[in-house]
Amino acid sequence: MHELRKVPERKSSDERRDEIVRATLRVVAVKGFAGVTLREVATEVGVVHGLIRHYFSTRDDLVAAAFDFAVTSELASDRAMLDGLEPVAALAGWLASTPEDHYRVWIDAWSEAGRTPALAAALDRHHRDCERILTTVIERVVDAGLGSSANPAADSRLLTAVADGVAVQHHGIAAIGVAEANDIVFGVAERQLGLAPGSLARANPVPARGQWAEGAALLAR
Repeated sequence: MHELRKVPERKSSDERRDEIVRATLRVVAVKGFAGVTLREVATEVGVVHGLIRHYFSTRDDLVAAAFDFAVTSELASDRAMLDGLEPVAALAGWLASTPEDHYRVWIDAWSEAGRTPALAAALDRHHRDCERILTTVIERVVDAGLGSSANPAADSRLLTAVADGVAVQHHGIAAIGVAEANDIVFGVAERQLGLAPGSLARANPVPARGQWAEGAALLAR
């Protein structure tokens, strides 16, 4: 008797695209955004090189789609965590130093963005998403009578810039440790929003954003 061969399950277009994006994230985790090539991703997926181009005409489009997919999922998780925290704890959790894997991905994306316009566009879009989330958190603090802000959106931009700059010093070049990173960002936020000194450190839960280490592992499966 001839052994019956199992016919491979035919995947839908959406399933195949999702598989390619997840494979790209696995490549990014090892080689960074600069190390992504269509051929490398095709090998990771186990398909011919030409199939990748059927879904993503350029390597830049693929890299941007992978970053967009991961960060969109990450921010949805962040919002859910913030909604479950009291206003000051939510502010502290958002501003607290994030897991290393999270910021290394963002820093790597920033460094590659100048050479990859599609990635730069995705970065800008999600940067604005982050600013809007922080604006909402600041508004919650103000509405609860726990702080003050004449312009929550402007304060969000300021604090985002401070937090990102401190993150580069902490995660990018290890110039400062996590305790000092939090002291700097919390201190600026407390002075800007009229909070009592030390209130953010006292309210700080585990970081309520950027759960990249856990999230990326799940997304890449």
